[in-house]
Amino acid sequence: MEKEDRCDIPLVKEKTKKKRLAPGICDFCAEESSLCYICTYCGFTVCQRCFIAHQRLFTRTGVTWVCPNCLNWFTL
Repeated sequence: MEKEDRCDIPLVKEKTKKKRLAPGICDFCAEESSLCYICTYCGFTVCQRCFIAHQRLFTRTGVTWVCPNCLNWFTL
């Protein structure tokens, strides 16, 4: 009697976690950037340059940022 070569351990599906940092097109300056902060709820994108230039608009503590489009908070 031959044994089949199979694994009885179920395969774990890769998480479909949305990215918070990725290259993209900034919704503020409409330029392509290699590092953008992306809202995982509405998809609002802001590049690092605009984020630093308008820091008071996005963050108060420097630890979290708020999406101006949907008003959700994210940890940096």
